Amino acid sequence: MPSIPKPPKGSALIERKDKRKSVVSLEDAEKAKVRLRDKRCRWPHCANCRTYKPRLEVAHVIEAKKMGGDHGLRSAADQMMLLDCLTHYDQERHRRMIVPLTADGTHGPCEFWAEDRDAQLYLVARESAPFQYERVT
Repeated sequence: MPSIPKPPKGSALIERKDKRKSVVSLEDAEKAKVRLRDKRCRWPHCANCRTYKPRLEVAHVIEAKKMGGDHGLRSAADQMMLLDCLTHYDQERHRRMIVPLTADGTHGPCEFWAEDRDAQLYLVARESAPFQYERVT
């Protein structure tokens, strides 16, 4: 009975690193698309951007990556949006919510919700197209 040779020592580690590198490069490419599309913070009339000029980050709007990563499933340009770091922090803690209105995801218009002092969400703005806000009464 012929024996099956063992793989070289460390080959599994090399495979994991190569897979991780490809996932990270795919995510970086999608984030570059979002930065090119949005160019500035997408939150309507962002007070943080007017006051502080904070760092801009690509935020997962539809569903977060979570601790284990997303393995390239949730990091698509139509599921992400450019936000300043303070708004992104609130969005991750569910104090702000962004809801895409079309099947195009964040490529199309979205609704922007924020939490008030009573922890209730209210509609901040609705887009007719990206960066074109409708009047909300």
